Amino acid sequence: MNNRILILLLLLLLVCNVHAQYVTTNTELTNAINAATAGSTITLKNQTWTNVQISINKNGNLANPITIKAETPGNVFFEGVTNVKMGGGYIYFEGVVFQNPPASVSTGTPLIDFRASSTDCNNCKVTNIKIDAFNQGASQQTSVFKWVLLRGANNEVSYSSFVGKHGVGSIINDNRDSSNPNYHKIHHNFFANRTPQGTSAVNADNDQDAIRIGSSSTSLSNSFTEVYDNYFYNFSGEIEVISNKSGSNKYYNNTFENYQGALTLRHGNNCEVYNNFFLANSNPFSGGVRVMGENHKIYNNYIEGVRSRYENGSLSNGVGGINIANGRTDGVLNGYLPVKNLTIVNNTFVNCDYGIRIGTAFNSTQSVAPDNVIIGNNIIFLDAVIPNASSNRAIQVVTQLTGTSSKYENNMKQTGNWDSFGAVTATGNIDVISGLLASGSDFYRIPASSDAIDYGVGSYSFLTQDILGGNRETAFDAGAEEYGAAGTKGPYKLVDVGVKVGFGASGTLSISEKVKAPSNIKVYPVPTKDELTVSSLNKTIGTIEIFDITGKLLLKTTNNSNMLKVNVSSFLKGIYILKADDFKSRFVIE
Repeated sequence: MNNRILILLLLLLLVCNVHAQYVTTNTELTNAINAATAGSTITLKNQTWTNVQISINKNGNLANPITIKAETPGNVFFEGVTNVKMGGGYIYFEGVVFQNPPASVSTGTPLIDFRASSTDCNNCKVTNIKIDAFNQGASQQTSVFKWVLLRGANNEVSYSSFVGKHGVGSIINDNRDSSNPNYHKIHHNFFANRTPQGTSAVNADNDQDAIRIGSSSTSLSNSFTEVYDNYFYNFSGEIEVISNKSGSNKYYNNTFENYQGALTLRHGNNCEVYNNFFLANSNPFSGGVRVMGENHKIYNNYIEGVRSRYENGSLSNGVGGINIANGRTDGVLNGYLPVKNLTIVNNTFVNCDYGIRIGTAFNSTQSVAPDNVIIGNNIIFLDAVIPNASSNRAIQVVTQLTGTSSKYENNMKQTGNWDSFGAVTATGNIDVISGLLASGSDFYRIPASSDAIDYGVGSYSFLTQDILGGNRETAFDAGAEEYGAAGTKGPYKLVDVGVKVGFGASGTLSISEKVKAPSNIKVYPVPTKDELTVSSLNKTIGTIEIFDITGKLLLKTTNNSNMLKVNVSSFLKGIYILKADDFKSRFVIE
């Protein structure tokens, strides 16, 4: 090797050492942040870090971001008085678990803030993190404490888990204190086990949502944020699971399961809600989509088991499968602006007490009827006994639609009632005696003999695929699904947490190797409750280890046969990883 090549290699090594910092203490972390430049990677040692307060105001670039990450995702824990502030550009933060908050949390300081030293973060990313019950103390439940505060533009929150939020404050919030567009991406996250603050029923206080995009003051400007492929499970806080308060946002491919509240288009215009699964599990005060504002499109959604009544049995005017509100006459931005030019097509409603609700209001100031609304090609299906059956509605018309473009067209129902459509154009709306839908493994599907096949009408440029990702035919079906289109998407389930959505699903596991399960070894049943069976076709199993999703070893045992039964009844519900020699497999305990 000649001297020139040797010098070049030494220079390259020096550059690499400058950009890669392995830190083991809070002081070393602060020094590494102060010295960081574009391309720097700061790696946090696997350990519990106490009272970490990160503030970084630096600029990376697309090719060379500044990254702060866990040595092994899930083995770095931030506890105590801790927060992360990011300002500048192309700052990435990943792999950390937040847990064990102090007795008193500073509610004015978000846990993660996309602003540092008055500088917003742009093109920044928080990914593969977990926030686990990092809540205020009991005396602070009504003080707003936000977990993630988005600012700036072109930022991303992805593949993260937000579990056990309690008290007032959004989990992810973009206040939008200016009218500039944001272009944020919020995707593949897991939101679970939120409970309403205090002892009151759901909806006692506002600001208990999972995601809020915008505020009333800037709601008439466009954000262009996309919220997709997220999973909301066992979630109860207020009427707004997602609160839209800005324009031109898209909400798609999300799953809501066992929840209360609704995806609410509270303020703003020109939004799209499509390809979402709402599986309310008959929870009181649950809905699909709640609508205010102009030029929205709601299509290809599957909505099952919503209940429009509170826990005490009284009817709420705020929820339902799709709830279209009346507007106010005063036009104030924080009020209920009238609904105009709304398109609701090709949605499927199953066993909902109220499917589509039109012209609801909380008080007499909401007197402006929805104007120019198209309601077409929707399926409303009932095959379950629902309480208060005499007052249930497939389509409830509280206030008649106005506008020459308003129409009810080719909607279908099996069982249930719909109200009079008045003088509004109504064609092709039919009752089907039987066979409209059939129960499937995850949701109700269109069977081969269904009258929904080819029953869709109208020309909608956005309606190119169905909820499962299959292509729509020229002669397309009613409802969210296109029969025979062979789409492969479906609702997320608990077994997908850590695999397709949430912490650990980004491809980096909490234990170093990727999960793999050879065909000669099987783990079943999945999900399980009490006992897990591990079997091998052609060899003894040997030693198995079970880890939780953070990589903590929970069980280790050895077996010299080709079948082993493992008692997991003492494990908590959640996602686990089983390792045996040359394979790994995730499993779920329900």
